[in-house]
Amino acid sequence: MNPIIFILLCFAAVGLFDKILKNRLGLASSFDKGMVTMGDFMLSVGGFYCIAIAFLNGHASLFENKEMIISSLLAPDLGGYSIVESMSQSNDILIFCGVLLTSTLGCLISFQLPIFLNELNKEDLTHYLKGVIYGILGLLPVLIVCGFLLQINHFMISFLPVICICVILIGLFFLSFHTLIVVLTIFSRIVQIAGYIFFFLVCMTFFFHVNFTNMTLIDEALRIVFQMSIIVSGSLVFCEIVLRKFSRQIEKAGQILQIDKYSVMGIILSFGTSIAMLPLFSKMNQKGKILNAAFSLSGAFVFGGQLGFIAGVNPDSITWFVVVKLVAGIAGLLIANLCEKRTV
Repeated sequence: MNPIIFILLCFAAVGLFDKILKNRLGLASSFDKGMVTMGDFMLSVGGFYCIAIAFLNGHASLFENKEMIISSLLAPDLGGYSIVESMSQSNDILIFCGVLLTSTLGCLISFQLPIFLNELNKEDLTHYLKGVIYGILGLLPVLIVCGFLLQINHFMISFLPVICICVILIGLFFLSFHTLIVVLTIFSRIVQIAGYIFFFLVCMTFFFHVNFTNMTLIDEALRIVFQMSIIVSGSLVFCEIVLRKFSRQIEKAGQILQIDKYSVMGIILSFGTSIAMLPLFSKMNQKGKILNAAFSLSGAFVFGGQLGFIAGVNPDSITWFVVVKLVAGIAGLLIANLCEKRTV
């Protein structure tokens, strides 16, 4: 088990025991806040996981030689890695697409966007999407350098569709931020509605045995959502304890980046999982929200569940995984900090 996940599970256990003690330590309420996220997570992730993977596995021939596209849509532990592995004959392609691209852009599209869209209000969503663009600005050059270092054949041609989409988003950001927010909000709404429809199809399969997906994928989705909720509970208990004991030190760290203590905690928690900083998002100041979104696009999960997954399926790529996600995440954070300083 990944050490960070184990630590968060221990804090979740502390919150559960405090619940038995009727909140004597003041931690049971934090545990409860994490547990109630289970329903929202199932709506956000369950449908996409079950329906998307079932469709891709059943129509693999439609996506032949399209590893770049697939890996930009699915997180590694949500089917992205296994699908790319079944399609690719090259280890370099597997590392770039199955590990690096799935854990950044793929994770954004299939995991982070559906969850954050479902949880954030309109004002917070604007700050989040702005941070996502800064994150893309930090990620894209890093991915291009990795493609050349891995010596992937015809890399720029294969990667061109992904580059074009990123360049369009970045161009809109600088030319018309309002238009960009409208485009991303519409896209986000489409993703959200698709998630609800997929969840309905999953329910039809579960209760009426209609062949939209299969029970194995549903069982896996339930396990993933359960794990996510426990991790969030543990992270909230952890935050509560840390904020009580080290509030002054955290505030000093935040002063360097001109963000509050909740924003600092969000970035720290993102190293394990971005969903852990979600409950703190509404408490952050504006700049903190943007910086958290910028970092989490690439840096989230670098020492969390994704690391454990990659270590299990492709241990030789762990160095690539950790270095690329950290470099791209920090680059996005620094770009966001620089641009927001100028804005202020």
